[in-house]
Order: sequence, then structure tokens, then C-alpha cells
Amino acid sequence: MVEIDIKWVPSRPKGDRLYQFTAIDSASRWRYLKAYSFQSNVFAVRFLKELVFVAPFMIQSVKTDNGSCFTNRYLGHAMSKDPLNVRLHDFDVSCNNLNITHYLIDPGKPAQNGKVERSHRTDQEKFYDQLRFKSFEELQYKLKLWNMYYNNTKHCALAGKTPNQVLGLS
Repeated sequence: MVEIDIKWVPSRPKGDRLYQFTAIDSASRWRYLKAYSFQSNVFAVRFLKELVFVAPFMIQSVKTDNGSCFTNRYLGHAMSKDPLNVRLHDFDVSCNNLNITHYLIDPGKPAQNGKVERSHRTDQEKFYDQLRFKSFEELQYKLKLWNMYYNNTKHCALAGKTPNQVLGLS
């Protein structure tokens, strides 16, 4: 099970609004991060496809919040009001095509996606509060380095192992 969420990037170069898409494996705490210039269905689907390509394991299921990038159950012009005539969201269609089960957390219960939420707090405290970016490209580069560092950092929850060690990658 991989938890996926989106974090607004607080250190905006040139006033641009940027977003960090985050995926974290519930078992190993292995993460994949990617910055995008928009928060949209298109980027959510693109992120999922990139994640499947780069993940060092097979993804069987993903869990997301109820944001409009992931579901049309509660919001948006394509909201599914009729349970017998459900309009699938683009993210759900992609999950189905990739044989991935998509779970939604209960509305207003971010603790059900606790690993990715905690991961975002770590990103804020140890990455965004420490660094500034002059461009989107610089953010992407530093975010990639930060993610590599994170995946090679020992975690108490993993009995002192790194996510990469748990997966047998180092």
C-alpha cells in the first residue's frame, strides 16, 4: 500500500505556486517525490505512472485523500451523484489500467493517511525551512537529492534500517 498526497511548496521562486506530489510505501517508508507547476488530474495521473515505473516493488494499492486530483466523489463538475451511474475519475481509470486498487480515506480524517502526512512535516522542517530555490528546475534537483537522502536515512519505525535497506537496495 502506497499513500499519495500533494503538498503546497512554501518556498516559491518568482511567486510561482508549485506543488510536491509525494508517495510513501507503508511497509518500507520508501518515498518518491516530484514537483509540478500545477495540482491537477493530469499531474496526479502522470505522477502515478512515474511512480509505477520507478518504484522498486510492485504497487498493489494506493490510498489518497478526497482531493479533486484523486476523486470526483465529493467535488468537481464531474461529481458522481448517482451511485448506479458512477463517472470514474481519471485517477481511478489509471489505477484500473495499472491493476492498482485505489482507496480513499474518510473525509476529514488525514490521520488515515498518516505516513504521508508525517512525511510532509519532515519535508517542511528539514527541507523547505532550510532551503530556498531560485527556479523550478533548482527545486526539482534539490528535491531529488533530498529524496535520495531520505531513502537512505535510518528510521526508528524500521528498527534502525533505511527504507532502501528494508527493500534490499543497499
